[in-house]
Amino acid sequence: MRIISWNVNGIRSMTYKLKNGEKTGSPTDNGIQTLIQEQNPDILCFQEVKTQNKSDLEFLHFKYMLTNFAKKKGYSGVALLTNIRPEWVSYDFNMYTEEQLGPYHYDFVQEGRIITARFKNVVVVTVYVPNSQDELARLEDRYNWERLVRNYLKLLKEENSVPVVLIGDINIAPEEIDIHNPKVKKRTPGFSIEEREEFKKLLEVGFVDSFRHLHSDAKYTYWSNFHNAREKNKGWRIDVALISDKDKICAADCLTEFYGSDHCPILLELK
Repeated sequence: MRIISWNVNGIRSMTYKLKNGEKTGSPTDNGIQTLIQEQNPDILCFQEVKTQNKSDLEFLHFKYMLTNFAKKKGYSGVALLTNIRPEWVSYDFNMYTEEQLGPYHYDFVQEGRIITARFKNVVVVTVYVPNSQDELARLEDRYNWERLVRNYLKLLKEENSVPVVLIGDINIAPEEIDIHNPKVKKRTPGFSIEEREEFKKLLEVGFVDSFRHLHSDAKYTYWSNFHNAREKNKGWRIDVALISDKDKICAADCLTEFYGSDHCPILLELK
């Protein structure tokens, strides 16, 4: 099974962008369709779709289009597209009660950040994780999210006999190798010590960073739109695929040849 995830930073704008990022006048010829043709994903996940209209995804012609949109217009939103019929689907954290997940103090349901789908051989959770924002103003919300997702994934892992995959934009560079010039970014949102320490707790409960499991080199998935960051390859690896069974990993990569967003797609292929 091949799973691809991409923070598209607005599905409508991506509809009119080619693989190289240049504009196209036709929604029938764009970078997302090229990605599908070249990579042939079984499951395609999007983050930051920034729409409330499912019709904005219909040009891709998948049989099953699962969406979780934010209440706020032009903000957040995730989608999972596939031609494989899911055994079940859950949105947000509705599968479990607060007693099972533990108390948390922020309503992530309003922000369209998570979809879970169970297939025959895998449970896929696609996420768009909250940014802790300047001066770490939203750090407490980030802590709440990490604790909530950690408990959620533990329950999924315990209750399913197949691997659990969490894939998407986690808004954190896990290690120093995952960010350009780490020494000057210790208090930068997405690379603070506090955030990275909290994220490591997820790895400690049995999840593996698939790309880092296979690769020891620096490769990025996000670049700022300023100062020619992508051309200079001054980026971050903040889009990841975590899995509960590392033996199922066949391939994992960052598809840096695809442009159009400030992120590139990532790939996870399972045996």
